[in-house]
Amino acid sequence: MHKYFLAIMILLLTPILSFAAGRDDLVGLCYHQVEPKASGKFSLSTEKFRAQLQYLKNHNFVSLNSDDLENIYLKGSPMPANAILITFDDGYKTVFDYALPIMQEFGFKGVVCIYPSFIGAGKAMSWQQLKRLLELGWSVESHSMTHANLASKADQPMAEEEFFKKEIVAPKQIIETKLGNHVKFMVWPYGCYTTRTIEAAKKAGYIGALTVDGGATGKTESPFQIKRQVVYASDDMNKFLIRLGMRAIKIDEHHPAPGLVTSNLATFSCRLPELTDYSPEKFVLNAKLTGHKTTFSFDPQTRILSGTISGEAKPGNHFFDVYLRDKKTGITGQHGWLFTVSGGKTRNSY
Repeated sequence: MHKYFLAIMILLLTPILSFAAGRDDLVGLCYHQVEPKASGKFSLSTEKFRAQLQYLKNHNFVSLNSDDLENIYLKGSPMPANAILITFDDGYKTVFDYALPIMQEFGFKGVVCIYPSFIGAGKAMSWQQLKRLLELGWSVESHSMTHANLASKADQPMAEEEFFKKEIVAPKQIIETKLGNHVKFMVWPYGCYTTRTIEAAKKAGYIGALTVDGGATGKTESPFQIKRQVVYASDDMNKFLIRLGMRAIKIDEHHPAPGLVTSNLATFSCRLPELTDYSPEKFVLNAKLTGHKTTFSFDPQTRILSGTISGEAKPGNHFFDVYLRDKKTGITGQHGWLFTVSGGKTRNSY
């Protein structure tokens, strides 16, 4: 009983989650499995999942599907207040069996991100179940053909072209043939993308892509940089609220650029164009590179954050995040992106 009382107090007192005035950015959540009892790192119990959706319902969140994303990011429609994107990666049948009834209970629609080689397997949904989700207003998008790390052939440009045909082009065609829908978004397995995967997705006819970069997505972001927060089995309600509460931060002039493949990295920088009144008395500013310590400074005149990393960034995929907390309101923003250091085997990033 004490645990649930604490969770309720967190809901009431957490300052970063004051939604009374509504939010104008997009929160993205990335789930995998929902089961009566959680069975692994990416599995949520139905009890925990229901509690999270109850919170979203109580705080007037509005769920979006792929058509809504297209209208907002490509056609200029306004962002609904408290917009949320509820996604389920891979295509597990537990989504149909357990997540769907709870989603319907609260009036939410979702986006299922599938890789066709998995569909019809023992733990996966069937094509017929996916058709039913479409009938209910959900979207079905491409998560590659085999759930391959699409940055894994960054050092092999000749092999990469055929790899992209299999993992980016083919799944879109298969899903559309099987379901009769229009597959609009590429959903990067492990959150791994490069500038070349983005170009391949555009060429294949995708209008955008979903990442697992940290933070929320502003209205003016590229449709190929839509952010999602991964929800883990280990997340308690407080951790869920922290993920949910991260606001979008406008950042440009990234170095390294999102999706960049580089042979080394010693320095980093980016610009926060809307941070016009920065002072350490007003804000807490931080920059993090997964697995490394960073040293940085911020120039209020140019609004450029720049710094260095400790040690050498090893070959693989790396997440970079900038955080900004307003000391007066407690509201925290986050802007994350991914880049790849070449020269060895890429690693899966989450």
